[in-house]
Amino acid sequence: MKNFFLLIILALITCLSSSAQEDSARFRWDEITWNETMDLFYEPGYLTFAGGIGNMEPLLFEGNIIPYYSIGIDAVKKWAVVLSPQVIVRMYNKYSYPVQTPSYMPRVILVHQSSKHTREYHDWFQYVSLYHHSNGQDGYFYTDSTNTVVNTHDGSFATNWFEAGVFASRAHSSRQYYAKLYGKYCFNQDTMLNGMYGRWRFNFDLKFEWDVAKTLSSMGFRFFNEKESIVSNTLKFGVICGNVEKLNSADWRRVVLDYTLSFRPSFLQDVTLFCQYYWGEDYYNIYFNRILRVFRFGITAQSRFFVKEQKMVKK
Repeated sequence: MKNFFLLIILALITCLSSSAQEDSARFRWDEITWNETMDLFYEPGYLTFAGGIGNMEPLLFEGNIIPYYSIGIDAVKKWAVVLSPQVIVRMYNKYSYPVQTPSYMPRVILVHQSSKHTREYHDWFQYVSLYHHSNGQDGYFYTDSTNTVVNTHDGSFATNWFEAGVFASRAHSSRQYYAKLYGKYCFNQDTMLNGMYGRWRFNFDLKFEWDVAKTLSSMGFRFFNEKESIVSNTLKFGVICGNVEKLNSADWRRVVLDYTLSFRPSFLQDVTLFCQYYWGEDYYNIYFNRILRVFRFGITAQSRFFVKEQKMVKK
């Protein structure tokens, strides 16, 4: 597995460095708009096919429902508020196909663009966010008085988070790059989670999107004229910090790795096919007390509401 991740990281570094060399040699970087950068910032919704290959229970699907409501504060959109009532659900492949303890994750995000650091071909933003993560249950945390087995059926799980970070984007006519560095702190949680659930998290996300059809069209392949076929690579790396009784400060179980490869062919407008490998703490509320290892397939799409598509005014 270590060799697998090393190959992914080396491939991404090679891709980015070669693109930078091409930029200086013969490419012109294009203007990037606020909406294009925010499209990369928004986490896409998805629907997986079954539970994938790994140690997840048999599922019919897992769905991430995450629409965004964006409110611009001033005329040039240097400030914006984004709202999202995110819900993650798993439908289990067993009698009556239950959806047990969904993850409710509503959030509010305040975003600011750093105009003094902005050029026509890249944008820098900062953001702060408050969000809640719970499973909507109020049962006892453990299954019985022995306090050894976590009650995943109706045990209470509730946390409140503060998140802050920076993200940047850069665009060429057929490629977009995105990087996001952020940290988050759980300032309030169920008392039963104390000593079990890491309050501090630090993450780094790297994304590269390439419009293959546009590149081929510019090379003279007329079949791809006026078409769009997007290939996307996303690598997410996270570290869980803070006091966790069962883990020392350098324990490998504090690490979270997530690699996603997606493809949207020209005949699909709003749906993208993806495959993903995830390794790390289970992100599904009260199931956090295990290491999840899963490779899966599915479809993904971004859902945005009240967002007007327009060019951003540069100053």
